[in-house]
Amino acid sequence: MCSTFIDEAKKALSLAFKEVEEFRRDREFLRLRDACEKGWLAVVLVTDALLTEFGFKKPESYTERRTFLKELEKKFPRAAELDLRDRFGARGYYLHILGYHEGTLSEEEVVEELEKAKKYVEDIEAILKDLTSSPP
Repeated sequence: MCSTFIDEAKKALSLAFKEVEEFRRDREFLRLRDACEKGWLAVVLVTDALLTEFGFKKPESYTERRTFLKELEKKFPRAAELDLRDRFGARGYYLHILGYHEGTLSEEEVVEELEKAKKYVEDIEAILKDLTSSPP
């Protein structure tokens, strides 16, 4: 299940960056909103993969994800070192609220946020790969 979440997250990010490229061609601003929502989906998917791999139930809400990430930070110092809970919250605010719902992010801001989402995905993927070689 974990690899499925990671694969889907990467696909969502790829599609998000494609939306930005399409926006650059046709200047349809709804594409930026769609890019933000796909980026947010990637963050949610890898967060769920991480949490379930550490034995948490699959979160059913944004609040559960934040709560579980806080608990994870207490048990797994690397999660705290990487500021996963704060980064999750920031991507939720910028991508989901400002980018998708409000549509107030510029093209440059969307790309910046997608790059941050990509780094978040990569960091969690690295944690999960490390777990398979040496469980917590």
